[in-house]
Amino acid sequence: MTMLVPVPVPVSVSTERLTAYLASCGGTDRFDFLDGFGDSDPLAARAFAEALRTNLGDALDSVVVVQQQANRVTVSALPH
Repeated sequence: MTMLVPVPVPVSVSTERLTAYLASCGGTDRFDFLDGFGDSDPLAARAFAEALRTNLGDALDSVVVVQQQANRVTVSALPH
């Protein structure tokens, strides 16, 4: 999924809703961030990843993993 996202990125998602969403798409989703010119936007990706990590709280790394590489954020549910 390619997203044009301004920085900062507010993220509000319940862990239950996120894990249900991830289960519906095979356990992992990825988000590629581009700026208004179609170029990679690693700052927007970082803002999204950090906001998501903050929102997940205790569920981070125990229920869901958030990884960022350049302009791509990958969100994965951990098996339980």
